[in-house]
Amino acid sequence: MQFKVEIHNVQKIERLSLNLDLAENKLTCLVGRNGIGKTTLVRSLKNLSQADTFLHTAPPGIFSDDSRICYWVNGKKVTFAYDPYIERLNCKEEIPQNIRELCTVELPIPHGGRFKFFQSISRVDRDIRRQITLEEYSRPEELVEFLSDIYSSERFQSLIKTEIRGNSYFSLLQEDSTYIREDYFSSGEYFLVSLYRTITGSARLVVVDEIDISLDAVAQVRLIEKLRELCAKYDCNVLFTTHSLAMMRTLGDHELFYMEREGMSTVLKPASYSYIKSRLFDFIGFDRYILTEDRVLRNFLETLIRRCCKNVFFEYTIIYIGGATQVVDLLARNRCDKFFSEPDNVIAILDGDHRKQFTQESNVYFLPFQNVEVALHECYEEDDFPDRYRLDEGKGFNGPKDLFNSLQRDKKMDKETINRYICCKNEMNLDSLASVLVNFLSPKVISSDDT
Repeated sequence: MQFKVEIHNVQKIERLSLNLDLAENKLTCLVGRNGIGKTTLVRSLKNLSQADTFLHTAPPGIFSDDSRICYWVNGKKVTFAYDPYIERLNCKEEIPQNIRELCTVELPIPHGGRFKFFQSISRVDRDIRRQITLEEYSRPEELVEFLSDIYSSERFQSLIKTEIRGNSYFSLLQEDSTYIREDYFSSGEYFLVSLYRTITGSARLVVVDEIDISLDAVAQVRLIEKLRELCAKYDCNVLFTTHSLAMMRTLGDHELFYMEREGMSTVLKPASYSYIKSRLFDFIGFDRYILTEDRVLRNFLETLIRRCCKNVFFEYTIIYIGGATQVVDLLARNRCDKFFSEPDNVIAILDGDHRKQFTQESNVYFLPFQNVEVALHECYEEDDFPDRYRLDEGKGFNGPKDLFNSLQRDKKMDKETINRYICCKNEMNLDSLASVLVNFLSPKVISSDDT
């Protein structure tokens, strides 16, 4: 079964084409730098079955008069084009049910289907309790094996399944006849249960954005092999995005695709792990590596380095990974595999709100405040914040991140001005981190006493 999607002028994508042979029953992993359009592609796939996807999951203003998404299923074409009357994409033809149900898509929090299902479980708790009391349940052997293999744990041997009004619900049965519903599992365990439920359903294509986000590195690696088995058994294909090098390394070249811009188009290229490692993370030609979470923090660190490090000796790069857990995981794996450099040449710097979680990790440092956006918001709330930088009267904002974006959008402050202002207002608090950067990027000066 041939499936094709073409996107024209939607958000950051001017033109992109995705072709899949759903008869292959395989894994397809899409990777690329942040902002390249991976989530836009995932939303476009979800749009086929849920036409209001962009309305609920994307910011306004991402469409223009020539925006459209076209789908082909075995030659049958379905087109969603921009409709100025409703200011979003619209399909004016009836879409066959088999095409609507061809693809199911799981978005990250808070838009993913598992979060909506999560909210519904408590409403059937009385039915679950009744069926457990009457022993009207079964043991989901395959799911027990799936979870046990991924986590290398016997914890799931007491897993049971109850059927209520056409839906399956899973619980761990305790020795005292109490039970733990799936919505009380860890976020990673609950995600895997939801993923298993989806793959064993009727969809031929299962799409998951940021598949690694709730899983530790070991679980990520083991998941790949289990997904291959399930795809073969249930005539299913799984397409997913990830920032995890652990997952990428376990994939074959025919399963990995790198997403990048070429001229006016966004393209998907089959790529090797080594190619993606060099293109995605700039691993070549540096003496020092600083790993961090996102572009905002990377830009702030660049400003801080320019202010505090007058004599940078080593060539360095700051790489944003896409999540604190992924950053720390990448740092830990470098200690074993040294794919960046020797461990002493690689550090991680995270937002301050992750301090409690990762304070015991070596070579991990933190901002002295929650994050850059919150630090700006705190400065903005002070009486001495310059009037020339303030938003025009009558213009409000919805939280720190919106303020950060609004000041730049209204050309009140650019990124560099924001970062320099925060550095100035937090100079003493930043001394410790500044010292870390100076020692990391400059060679130790050997005095005569050391010789």
